[in-house]
Amino acid sequence: MEQYLQLAKTLYPNMPDEILNLFAEQWSQTGDPNIAISEVRQTNLYKDYFPGNITPTGQVRYDEVTYQGLKESYIGTLAEYGIPRATSLDLLEDRFVNLIEGEVSAREFQQRISGVYQGIQENLPEVQAFYSDNYGIDLTPEAIFMGALDPTIGEEIVAGKITTAQIGGEAARAGFDITLGEAERLKRVGLTQAQAREFFTTAQAEVPRLQELSQRVQPEAEAIGLEEFTEAAVFGDAESIERIRTLQASEESRFAPVTGAVRRGRRVTGIIEE
Repeated sequence: MEQYLQLAKTLYPNMPDEILNLFAEQWSQTGDPNIAISEVRQTNLYKDYFPGNITPTGQVRYDEVTYQGLKESYIGTLAEYGIPRATSLDLLEDRFVNLIEGEVSAREFQQRISGVYQGIQENLPEVQAFYSDNYGIDLTPEAIFMGALDPTIGEEIVAGKITTAQIGGEAARAGFDITLGEAERLKRVGLTQAQAREFFTTAQAEVPRLQELSQRVQPEAEAIGLEEFTEAAVFGDAESIERIRTLQASEESRFAPVTGAVRRGRRVTGIIEE
């Protein structure tokens, strides 16, 4: 038995001891390491140590060495962004099976994490300021990054707050000062940070032009601002849409709102349709 255990350690250097012992025992009984590992893979013990690695048809997604290496690569990617190993293990606890079952490669995982980090990094000061002003909490860049990956991490990061702060940050980045309530309302209809950036970038160009139009065409009325533009473009408010269309008709503009998203109960998937 000891001989097979030593051989097992050579074949599977990072295998958990309980799995190694079971594998060595099966090997000693069958005399064939391929049969032995096949038997081990049928056990609940194996499924506990290698969750998600067995397909519904009983096939193995990754050999054990690759499986362990993939998990370590995920942890290594998070470490590159300042996330400690213990925190990474917590982050991956509920997600690792989905990553394995989705056959997410180390490269794809790195690209996903990089995308999240870039979104945080590009307006970090604004997100921090919005979070501090509205929630009274000063967060480090690492905390904000972890919150974007998992809003449930830490007692001070509750569900939705990071996304709301990101929306507020995108508004500030485009030169708009929106309230916490306005940011939360945009979040509730499904606005993501990327969509918020698209929307506020569009608003940055459109709102001043609409203000100039309204002052020229409807000088007696209050000039159009971000709030009315938001009501039309995001929430599909009929009165706001009609006013903007009336103004734009004077110079054949190209305003087209996202309508029906809230009424149909779907998430907003675009801001301005051509």
